[in-house]
Amino acid sequence: MINLVEVTKYYPGQEQPAVDNLSLTIEKGETCVFVGPSGCGKSTTLRMINRMIEISSGKIYLDGKDILQSDPDQLRMGIGYVIQQIGLLPHRTIEENIAIVPRLHGWSKERIKHRVTELLELMGLDPEVERNKYPLQLSGGQMQRVGVARAMAADPPIMLMDEPFGAVDPIARNYLQDEFLRLQREIKKTICFVTHDINEAIKMGDKIAIYNKGAIVQHGTPQEILTNPANDFVKDFIGSDRMVKKLNLTCVEELVRPVSCLVNEGELSNAVDKLKETGADVCFVVDSSGKPVGYLTKEEVISLSDKITLEGLVQLVSSKGNAFTPGSTPLQNALSLMLEYDTEYLGIVQGDQLIGAISFKDIRKHMCRKEGE
Repeated sequence: MINLVEVTKYYPGQEQPAVDNLSLTIEKGETCVFVGPSGCGKSTTLRMINRMIEISSGKIYLDGKDILQSDPDQLRMGIGYVIQQIGLLPHRTIEENIAIVPRLHGWSKERIKHRVTELLELMGLDPEVERNKYPLQLSGGQMQRVGVARAMAADPPIMLMDEPFGAVDPIARNYLQDEFLRLQREIKKTICFVTHDINEAIKMGDKIAIYNKGAIVQHGTPQEILTNPANDFVKDFIGSDRMVKKLNLTCVEELVRPVSCLVNEGELSNAVDKLKETGADVCFVVDSSGKPVGYLTKEEVISLSDKITLEGLVQLVSSKGNAFTPGSTPLQNALSLMLEYDTEYLGIVQGDQLIGAISFKDIRKHMCRKEGE
């Protein structure tokens, strides 16, 4: 969908190019994140794609067509553009801001109104409450969502996003990232996403292009880059905790295994015998509706030996009452929960039903196996 061929950009008065002989292909429906230190050329690359900045040499093709053969205004009308500063017009309502590009395309008022309603709902905003407000009446996170909605208004196949979530607080930023990933799974746009944050790049990108001094020094999937950094610059940029970062690439549902030992809390006195019968390392306990309430480990039972009582079992089980997480949880968060609750096991739930378990050993084996590939 997007193909850059030996693209170079010189600014007047500068001896070194801002972008130096850059070649890159971004496939249809793919999110490619440009990441690197300030001044490395990532935003310049983004702006050359929609001709806000003209290239000095090389070629850029969108869907096989040379962008220099397109009228710049027409080109930009077919590309969604989101920036950190959002850029909403303060004297226009939210509906009027979102409607800017559809109006340029000559859409009817009815079609525009329907599209604004659709997009506000998609962004988690109430159309009837928000459409007639002005930008300054919204929070930063809400304005950023409106900015994304505006970029999507005419349903462009390509979206360019220049640090779109950099101006909001960490909680709102994490929410916006999650919401955008959810949207992208549905809409499958071709996206170029600029950030200086390697953690955001790992989370958001199907592919990552790491820049340094106007050139791409490594391009690949987050897994490839974290597993095999191309050089010392990439290693330093990723950070010494790259193995921890790799945990974010896998959800617990990929490692979940069936529960082999399960008892109802009304039959808790049978838990010790059940552990012995099954040979399991952990026994999960559920209430009458199947909702998990905690678990016991073989190690705990052995340590108590003949001192164990029903009251003691209840206390052990209830102490693990929070050690459960949905299957969509990244391994990094799962590991954090294990440390928080001082346990080597997590129960995996779907809704309020137990569907399996994961252990610290499972995570360790998975990471060692991936690292050796």
